[in-house]
Amino acid sequence: MQLIIELDIEATRQLEAIQDHTNQDSMLVIQQGISLYYQQLQPHRQFYIDTKKQYELIGSSAAITSSN
Repeated sequence: MQLIIELDIEATRQLEAIQDHTNQDSMLVIQQGISLYYQQLQPHRQFYIDTKKQYELIGSSAAITSSN
């Protein structure tokens, strides 16, 4: 996938600071940033899945109880 992005002044400054500190090109910095952001979202995703399963189980047991 090819993206063309326009950064504001602060994002540009931050990208340049990261590049100066790591000696990485902008493509690698952005790819790693996306990867880190994705990793941060995973615990939240799993929490959502677990919570949904709990509510489904509660709803199932309530339906079984009310039918008896």
